Amino acid sequence: MTLREIMRYAGTLYGANVAASVVTFGLTVLISRDMSRADLGIYGLFQAYFLFGAYASSFGLAPATVKWVASGAVDDGEFLTFMMLRLAGISGLLYVAAGVAYLLSFKVLAAALFALPAYQVFSVGLSAARARLWRRREALVLVFASLATSAWIFVLLLADHSYWAPILGQVLGAYSTALAMIAYALTRRLPRLRWPGAWRRAFWGTALPVFLGSSVFAIGELADRLVIRHILGLADLGIYVLALTLFNVLNKPVHMLSRVLLSHFSQADHGAGHAQALEIVRVNLAVLPLMGLAAAAVLPWFMPLVLNRNYTQAFPVFAVLTAVILVKAVELVQSSLAVARDSAMSNMRAQVVALALYALTVFFLTRAFGLIGVAWAVVLRWTVLTVVQRFDMKRRGIDVLPSHLLMRAAVAYLVALAFFPVAPWFMGIAYLGLGAMLRLWSVPRAWRLALGRVES
Repeated sequence: MTLREIMRYAGTLYGANVAASVVTFGLTVLISRDMSRADLGIYGLFQAYFLFGAYASSFGLAPATVKWVASGAVDDGEFLTFMMLRLAGISGLLYVAAGVAYLLSFKVLAAALFALPAYQVFSVGLSAARARLWRRREALVLVFASLATSAWIFVLLLADHSYWAPILGQVLGAYSTALAMIAYALTRRLPRLRWPGAWRRAFWGTALPVFLGSSVFAIGELADRLVIRHILGLADLGIYVLALTLFNVLNKPVHMLSRVLLSHFSQADHGAGHAQALEIVRVNLAVLPLMGLAAAAVLPWFMPLVLNRNYTQAFPVFAVLTAVILVKAVELVQSSLAVARDSAMSNMRAQVVALALYALTVFFLTRAFGLIGVAWAVVLRWTVLTVVQRFDMKRRGIDVLPSHLLMRAAVAYLVALAFFPVAPWFMGIAYLGLGAMLRLWSVPRAWRLALGRVES
């Protein structure tokens, strides 16, 4: 694919999420108005359990599916048999674990475990569509999943105003999406089932390092919520969950682009892939941070108009978290290159180092600075991950991106973020001006890209 085609694909996926994101945003406001901070904090714990379980139970199947299906090295019938067997085994283990958790009265954990089999069907099916560049089907699935979950939560909130409404809504949304995907697949002509061949060992060589790295990442995502609950309490956890929910809506373009890049880099030759990676990073650094700064400027003004509780602490936390978007502008390209070039261990090693440093700093920063300290610890974790990942890839002989790009962008972003308390509307202008001075981008090239004249 050309650069324009990559951006068009990612734009299609993100555009499909815009309508769903509006619904999700409205639902976030409704949940925040309808539930206490403590209940919102418990819902945040459910999300953390679910996220950790999603990574831990995936065994790296989704990214490996994208890489291997995109490369065309796997027979469709063999691959379908392989995935059916793996998903059946994973689902059985998860249902047993959910039953044990329920009997031990860990009901929130049990709900998260019960939702995971449906999520794994959704994840693997979506990865197969992504690998084949079926952008319309992928977009439809993403919209359906978001709308189904939102609809279930809305209906349940009418009957129950506790944290169980969004929890059960998310569970039912996962199963609705999985069943819809299975029903659609049964209407198509499926390949003949065949016993998987010798490619399985190479497949697991990709999947297991991704799984280990994802599990380490998920531990970090769970840790911040547990630290807040232990040190600051459920009410502050509810504030953090609101900030994180708003951040996740903003973070969707990053996920959309990362899905496209892994498929593309798995097909492209090394030289072309690296040249496009550099151009993509430059575009990312021009667009994604501006979205974060714009949201950080608007939400503190808009959200109090629709919320009926005091969540003013959430907006400085959200503003700090937007710095993660800047780091991800580089990290998502690096990690996609690493997996596509059979170097997923680089991601895992970087995750381990980042988590170790995070564990050493998060308790101190939380006790010293509260929720703001947690947010800065998260930014530090992503920064360390990206830097270590780059050095490991370079050591293994993989083409890496210039280190000065992230350093210059970080300087521009931190200076812009310093205007948040006094002149939030000036942050975007400051970032653009400093970015141009530091030569992060050139206006003429950005204009040619916008007109579609850049094909590399």
